[in-house]
Amino acid sequence: MSNGDSVKKIIVLGLFTLSLLLAITVRRTATNLPPSAEGEPVSAESPPRSQITNVQAVLSHAIAAKEQIQPGQDNRFVELEGEEDPDLRSEALERAVESVPDADLPALLASLVGETAPAMTEFREMLVRRWAESNSPAAAAWTAQLPEGSTYRAALKQVAVAWANNDLAGALNWMAALPESESKQAATLDLGYEAARTEPIAALELASGLPPTRERDDLLVHAVSQWAETDSAAAAAWVATVPDPTVRQSLYVAVAIGSAGKDGAAAAALAANVLAAGNDQDRAAVSIVQRWAQNSPQAAGSWVSEFPDTPARDIAAQNLVALWVAQDSEGAENWLRGLPAGSLRDVGFLAYAQALADHDRGSRLSGSR
Repeated sequence: MSNGDSVKKIIVLGLFTLSLLLAITVRRTATNLPPSAEGEPVSAESPPRSQITNVQAVLSHAIAAKEQIQPGQDNRFVELEGEEDPDLRSEALERAVESVPDADLPALLASLVGETAPAMTEFREMLVRRWAESNSPAAAAWTAQLPEGSTYRAALKQVAVAWANNDLAGALNWMAALPESESKQAATLDLGYEAARTEPIAALELASGLPPTRERDDLLVHAVSQWAETDSAAAAAWVATVPDPTVRQSLYVAVAIGSAGKDGAAAAALAANVLAAGNDQDRAAVSIVQRWAQNSPQAAGSWVSEFPDTPARDIAAQNLVALWVAQDSEGAENWLRGLPAGSLRDVGFLAYAQALADHDRGSRLSGSR
């Protein structure tokens, strides 16, 4: 990108940010009326003088910058709502969020309640996230005064995610004290996914307290998979206590797959001995081979050779050979030559030839650059 284009992009971002802030300030200053969308009450106070002064300062800089634009380029400056470039739109919103002083966040957020335009809605949510990252209790207290609805639900999500990243224990206590509602259930899921990164057991406890839904089950699977990566035995023992057989089967699949990278043999045993024969077992077997082959392709190969003659065995063998060739093509070839004549050997050699061809093609492309 030329220097001229870079300058133009900066000017565009500045004007987008300006238009966003001015739209908020001018609309609220001119009308001084609370919005009626969603029936949500807001403060009818005018924006604080510091906010107006900030906008005026931005305006002065923007006017000076705009004077440098060549004639005929004014049509590039469109409302943020119509901006089709997602990166430009995102950068403009981020600049707008960063331009708001911390002290002005409550008043500005109050002025945005009830806004339904996509850019305004996204701007409001980004402001809530920023506030929650610096002062989670204050952001949570502001969110609590909102009525049940889409604005409340979105704000609750931002607080849950930000608070969990800063102080998981505090976030859990806050969530437990919230009144029951659909919004709380949705925010509990968001909090659970954040918790699963470092505290999968806490995430499982959160999910277990929710009504049975597909979204809850997805969180259970995600959290138990995270747990299995560090302690597969404990995760499997917890899964054994789940009363719903369908959910329990899905969780066993997650444990088997999640533990395969660290302990392929244990994962294989779980898949073979605990999972019922069928699609779930086949899917787990293929995924286990993919992970096990990363650090022990010979052991994974020995397991694959014991599979019954099914499409799942062919898929597992193809994945195994492709990964093995990338690490040690001679070792993969020796394993294939040691297999008895039959479909597994045939499928394996076809995968071997394809993997070699792909490797050679990649080498030629790299060499031609």
